[in-house]
Amino acid sequence: MSTGVVAVDVGGSATRLRAAVFPDGDPDTYPSGFPDSRPGGDAEPDVLPIVTGRPVRVTPGGSDAVDVVMKLVRRFRRAHPEVTVVAAAAGVTGLASLPAESSAMHTVLGAELGAERTAVAADALTAHLGALGGRPGAVVVAGVGAMALGTDLRRHWHRSDGWGPSLGDLGSGAWIGAAGLRAALAAHDGRPAGASPTLLAMAVQLLGPVSEWRPTLVSRGDRSQLIASFAPAVAEAARVGDIAAVRALEQAGVHLAETLVAALVPGVPELASATGGALTAGPSLSDAFVRRFTELRPAIELVPAAGPPLDGVLLLARSLTGPPIVEAHEPWLTVRTRQKEMPRGW
Repeated sequence: MSTGVVAVDVGGSATRLRAAVFPDGDPDTYPSGFPDSRPGGDAEPDVLPIVTGRPVRVTPGGSDAVDVVMKLVRRFRRAHPEVTVVAAAAGVTGLASLPAESSAMHTVLGAELGAERTAVAADALTAHLGALGGRPGAVVVAGVGAMALGTDLRRHWHRSDGWGPSLGDLGSGAWIGAAGLRAALAAHDGRPAGASPTLLAMAVQLLGPVSEWRPTLVSRGDRSQLIASFAPAVAEAARVGDIAAVRALEQAGVHLAETLVAALVPGVPELASATGGALTAGPSLSDAFVRRFTELRPAIELVPAAGPPLDGVLLLARSLTGPPIVEAHEPWLTVRTRQKEMPRGW
């Protein structure tokens, strides 16, 4: 038998589970900064291979995140019945807008894994923890959607964007994909402004004939993910010099920088980072992002992300066995022990 903690990152592109198992059966012998802050000489836990599940689906009626996590943790439990799980954490997409899911998620983590302590956090917070290694500051997360969170991890919490594809998510993968599709449609229609024959050819490969795009998108519950799946094509077109694609990525970089700056309100330490798949679109986006951020807040340190969101969830799960690294604060984070709500600073 061994003792461990479990972390689940519930996202719009995939769901991932990772467990850290402590050979001596006592996680309290390790520092709460695991896995990135171990002082030399401490025995290291075994980090088990990632278990991957399907992405979560978010609809106007809610999401199926609880069902996705239940299936994933059951797979883990069948594969590792020998592990006693003392703590488990989940970072969940959409939780900041759908907080009612947190209670059901606590129940699943506690019942299916037998975890004494559980934490359920918005994915923006776990991405923040991963990017800054548990330090306070501001982080913009750019995946299918886009949101920035500025926090001192105690009292001050400020959200910027994350309002969904109809109202916001500026600079996100879905925003980039939509910009590319608009350029493609301009070429199809014969409108000169912003048209891209290159993107039109790429879009037809992805979505089929133009006449099918609208009914396809209207009927799909995962249309944001589908639109975001065109973002890599926009990045590829930009690499070969397509003007419309380059402009779309540059504007995305500007949007993300402005979203990040908006999260740096008074009370949030002057440290910033960015994380998420949309940021890998290439130099057209990343250069514009850094340039705009520096123009707006030249005195603030902009650091590379220390790790992905799954690292942040694992850091949160590990902290449940020791001193807290972040205070519980709805809707960003709730913590339970033996299925009872814990106060701030558990």
